[in-house]
Order: sequence, then structure tokens, then C-alpha cells
Amino acid sequence: MAAVSMVWPVTAMSDPGADQGVRYVALGDSRAAGPYLDAAAMIGGCARADAGYPNLVAGSLQAAPFVNVACAGARSENVTSVPQQTSTGPVPPQVESLTPDTDLVTLSIGGNDIRWSDIVSSCYTELPGGDAHCRTDPGTTSRMDTALASLGPKVTATLATIQQRAPRARVMLVGHGGVFGNRGCWPSIPTSDADAVFVTNFFSRMNRVLAGSASAAGAEFVDVTVGMQGHDACAPSEQRWYEGRQSLSLARPLHPTAAGMRHMAERVTAAWYGRR
Repeated sequence: MAAVSMVWPVTAMSDPGADQGVRYVALGDSRAAGPYLDAAAMIGGCARADAGYPNLVAGSLQAAPFVNVACAGARSENVTSVPQQTSTGPVPPQVESLTPDTDLVTLSIGGNDIRWSDIVSSCYTELPGGDAHCRTDPGTTSRMDTALASLGPKVTATLATIQQRAPRARVMLVGHGGVFGNRGCWPSIPTSDADAVFVTNFFSRMNRVLAGSASAAGAEFVDVTVGMQGHDACAPSEQRWYEGRQSLSLARPLHPTAAGMRHMAERVTAAWYGRR
């Protein structure tokens, strides 16, 4: 069975008031796990990195205890009810790590449910300067519409299950987007500029679906695209918060870099303290 990342700060073991700390449980998929970002991500089948945003949030909030069960490849059902198969064996549904006294739950989910990378692959071109015109392709538009229509109910149900398990917790649903900006670039984002904008708008629609699910379930939506302009996968490597199809860092392709994880952690922490 894959290990669960659990962190108790040293002060929490000696401070008699440590039980007043934020009890934090992180759930979700690879956008929370941070595969390949550091050595910790090489342990177990879920690829959880110390550089992932949950660990950074836990440090900022001095969470005690902190439990991270995010797992690369997770879908909604792996959060709620179905054990997830990993390279080192199955891991139980993530909600089993929640307790009635959990204070904070973060959740990154949805990308694997709709397989967004497969959907947007119709926008990719084989040569620099090409234009796949996916923005005018009825098949691509239909797949996007169908995927987003199915996503909302699944995420709403997932959030409801989380709140049943952790009724006193603040539940934060962390949004998607950031990989694509307003232009394409070879080979990281091999699309035309117009198709890149089209995909960016798809993620904006996805975030509206996620925000609607959060509202319906009484949870909070954290928009990580705020402040991301100029940090997409076409930005210079030192300014990237997200990698494209070709990664120039330790991050998995089409995933946040270490800098991107820091940005996501800042957005979650700001939400915790009521800042926008």
C-alpha cells in the first residue's frame, strides 16, 4: 500500500497547545501531488512531492496534524469510494483520511475525470506555425461541452461526501488552468495563437463549472489563475509556473512547476485568511 504523507511539526509534539493547530487534510490528483518535483515524489505510487502546494500550505498555516493523500491520476471516485490502483499497490478512497474534527480540506480534482489533455490534443499541430483550427471544429466543441456537463455533478457529489466526513471543515476546491495562455509556442504549446486562446477559454469554462459545484455544496472555490498572466507554459523557463508538453524543469509535462505550486499555495493561504 502506498504511504500517506503525514507531517507533524516538531513544536506540535512538545507544545501542550498544539491541539489548537489547523487540522488539515489534502485530497486530489497530480496538481496537488506534484509528481517528479523532488525526491519525495519518487516514494510510493502517488508521487507526492514536498514541493506540492499542500505541504506549502501546511507550513504556512502551521497545520498540526497535516495529512496529504493526494495521488497522481486520481479521479473523483478515488476521492470518495473507489480504491486507486498505483504502481505500488492500491490506496484507499481519500476521504477515509478525514475526521469529524478536520478544520481544512483542500481538493484538486476534475482533470482526470474529463481527460482534458486528450480533448485539447486536437488543437496541436505537427509543425511550428501550423493551425489546427480546433476552435472551429464541431467535434472538439462537442467533446468539451459533454465533458463539462458531466463534471459539475461529479464534483458536487464529491464535495458533499467530503463535508459529510468532515462537517466542521472549511472545504476549498482548487481550480484549474495556467498551462495555456494567449499564444502557442513550439514545442511546449504546439498550437496557433487563436487555438491557444480557445483552450484558455475552455479552462475558464471549467473553472466556472467548478465554482458552481463549490457554491452548490457550500464549499469555497480557489481561483489559481489570478495573477498567472505571463507565467504560462510559453513563458521563459525561469518565469514559468506551468510546463507544457515539453517540460524544462523537474515538473511533469502539463503540470505546475515548483514556482507554480508556490503560487497555488499562496492562493489557498490567502483564501484561508479571507484575502482575495
